[in-house]
Amino acid sequence: MDGLAARVMRKGRDAARVIVVRKNIWSERKRFTLAHELGHMVMTATAAVDDEGAANRFAGAFLMPADVVRAEVGAQRSAISIGELVAIKERFGVSVQAIAYRCLDLGIIDKKAFSSLFKEFVKRGWRKEPFAEPARMAPEYEEPKRFERLCYRALAEGVIGESRAAEMLGITLKTLDHRLAEAD
Repeated sequence: MDGLAARVMRKGRDAARVIVVRKNIWSERKRFTLAHELGHMVMTATAAVDDEGAANRFAGAFLMPADVVRAEVGAQRSAISIGELVAIKERFGVSVQAIAYRCLDLGIIDKKAFSSLFKEFVKRGWRKEPFAEPARMAPEYEEPKRFERLCYRALAEGVIGESRAAEMLGITLKTLDHRLAEAD
């Protein structure tokens, strides 16, 4: 399981909505999984709709808006090269596989072109771990930074001292001093 969406009950307060994602998945997958789980949170599925498929389509639309994809790729294509998919991947920060699905969903490519792409993905080993697609995003690219920013803010506003900030950030005072000096 790569991720899940849940409601966490809180005493005396409304439930908090939470998305949990497996930490050790590759960044492009992590990004898609977050959008997929957001889809589960905001959409109301009916019995006639495949909930997982709908969440995947939501994620594709959320991360790759139709008008932007059509501007990048074109409205209708008979084929798309791997090199072009990699360039588009760098633009959207999603896997080439997600781009192929989005192009199929938008009718840019047909099932035959889509099938041909996926045969090539299998041949190159991109359909299974370690999902070694070219132009992979660094894992830390998708790491949350809010806590770090809040620590620096608390330090700047005098709410905490340097030793407490270093402790909360899990770094030495020397490293903190170095980071603060770089910012000047």
